[in-house]
Amino acid sequence: MQNFRCVSAIAAMAVFAAGSAFAQVPGSKGPGSFRGEARLVTPTAVPVEQTIGGAAWRCDGDQCQGAAARKGNLDGVVRECKKVVAAIGPVASYRSGARELSDGQLRACNKAAIQMQTARN
Repeated sequence: MQNFRCVSAIAAMAVFAAGSAFAQVPGSKGPGSFRGEARLVTPTAVPVEQTIGGAAWRCDGDQCQGAAARKGNLDGVVRECKKVVAAIGPVASYRSGARELSDGQLRACNKAAIQMQTARN
């Protein structure tokens, strides 16, 4: 009986260690990581790389992807979208993790960000 407990404890520790090692793998989708995707209204002529809100964004054509090891703030998905649009231009779609903007949210994102760009110029 005691051998069974010892084996169970060792197995539990092995599972815990394997889970901890997996969570530390660079590029894994850890609990605090950020992954975003956007499709631009107007494709870029050349690939563009920019840091926006602490995330590294790369756009090639009309496809953009953003990633960060940690999500640096508690912004809502529409506010995140506005920051991206202000930096790289209007988007036709925007996704942050599992959240995707609706058509109405996209209109609000593009409109507000374009107004911010106009005010700066």
